Amino acid sequence: MEDPQAQSFDDPALKAALRRALDQERAPGDLRERIRAMAASAAAPAAESVPYMRAAGATEEAADAPIPMFRRGPVFKFAAAAVLVLGLGSLGYQVYLANRPPNYSAVAPYAVPPSLYKGMTQTHDERVAGSATPADTTTDLTAAKGLSNTVNRPVFLAQLTSNGWKFEGGGVRDVGQYSAAQLYFTKGKASISVFSLPAKAVPQAKDDVTYDTVFNGHPIAGFVHKGGLYCIVGSSTDDSLKLDEVKALLQAHRGEIAQTEGAGEVARG
Repeated sequence: MEDPQAQSFDDPALKAALRRALDQERAPGDLRERIRAMAASAAAPAAESVPYMRAAGATEEAADAPIPMFRRGPVFKFAAAAVLVLGLGSLGYQVYLANRPPNYSAVAPYAVPPSLYKGMTQTHDERVAGSATPADTTTDLTAAKGLSNTVNRPVFLAQLTSNGWKFEGGGVRDVGQYSAAQLYFTKGKASISVFSLPAKAVPQAKDDVTYDTVFNGHPIAGFVHKGGLYCIVGSSTDDSLKLDEVKALLQAHRGEIAQTEGAGEVARG
């Protein structure tokens, strides 16, 4: 018995019947809208996020692109600012060094040889001990202007009595290999010698520049002026006399130089 032959679906009448039947079946309206929305969402390309680091599918060009400054963290910004400040500060310091005037006080220990400091402190200590030779030739500060005739050059007649110091006497004594006028003052447990030496004792020193130091516990300040070297050398048994005080005395009286030819008048230079 033969199987019945299957009817072909290409029959135009069958297709027309199916079309009419299917057109009559419709899904609910809200279902159709959800399906359309889902279809539209699936069809639209997904929005790409902008990752901080390289994404898995990023190209080499995108991976190697520099990270914008505003994307970098606060530590990086602080480091960049610190480098900038240090760079500007270093540049400013170099400009300052290139344009500042020479500082002669920085070379004072070399302008005044240690042997001269040693000679002044030894002569001062001998006068403190009362063993200085020769003995004082005057105990009158006004008469001490005559020492300029003995050394044949100006003498530093510092009027330290106006600062509370007592003038104990003056004379001409050797300081190293040089002859110097020495005026001696005391106040409490402190003592001071005012020396007038020839400028040739310090050939490297600059004229009218102050040189100061502390040598073997003695505060010393001095300057060169028109062929003369004028120094104040101090000491104190209780360490009460400091370099700042000696420098202040020198600054206050540095113009009180008696000229050899001036009949003892004190010249303000």
